Amino acid sequence: MKRRRVITALGLGIALAPTPFLAGIARAQTAATLDEVKKRGVLRAGVRQDVPGFGIVDEKGGTVGFDIDIATELAKRLGVKIELVPVTAATRIPLLQQGRIDLIAATLTHYRERDRVIDFSIGYFWTGQKLMVKKSSNIQSFADMAGKRAGTTVGALALKNLAAAQPKAVGQTFEGYPEAFLAMQRGLVDAVVADVIILAGLRANAPNPGDYVIVGESLGGGDYAIGVRENDSKWRDAINFALQDMWRDGTWDKIYGRWVGPGTPLNLAKSEIGFSMELWD
Repeated sequence: MKRRRVITALGLGIALAPTPFLAGIARAQTAATLDEVKKRGVLRAGVRQDVPGFGIVDEKGGTVGFDIDIATELAKRLGVKIELVPVTAATRIPLLQQGRIDLIAATLTHYRERDRVIDFSIGYFWTGQKLMVKKSSNIQSFADMAGKRAGTTVGALALKNLAAAQPKAVGQTFEGYPEAFLAMQRGLVDAVVADVIILAGLRANAPNPGDYVIVGESLGGGDYAIGVRENDSKWRDAINFALQDMWRDGTWDKIYGRWVGPGTPLNLAKSEIGFSMELWD
């Protein structure tokens, strides 16, 4: 493998199988994920613990959020129990490839670069990417980020999008979004660049939410989708059918209302998201 390709893969938080032996294991695991999950009686879902509204640790020590409810509902519809495995932006794809989780439900946006190494379900959410800055700053757009620092997480493609939008900006990565936000609060970076829904969650949980504003044109957006290992259409179909059933029977709306909708810290109406799930006859 060429050095350039290795660097590119690592930049996306992706670990490629280094030997034919490991590749063979991955193919064997991939071939029958649905059967293995049902035989095991447990669905192992990789979920975040650092994204307000989508995956956080509550006061009782449990992992909760939109993605957790989606994964739990998937397990319920498959007739198995759920096991939540904490992941980060950098570890979620390697853990999937290594067979340590069965799927990723962790604010994983479907991008072409990621599709080269894993497969995706249909989208179950949508969000664009923007900047969040202190209200007292003079930053109103990506043009104002020349010579300034923006924080995001390791493995997030927001860093690549930032470089394209403002080549003179300096990107700095952190283990999680809360760490990036804390760095901005302390003046170590000038902005946080991430999905709008993530920025809204960070702001909502701040002591003084009014001190921060989300600014700039969207860097583009994408669907959050369930990540699965490659070449396992049986498993992907089972997930796609379950997601579509959730949308049709109102379960998705209930989960949205619990974590994202009006009255929640994120306080976003469904119309503001502008998302509609792909449905098949």
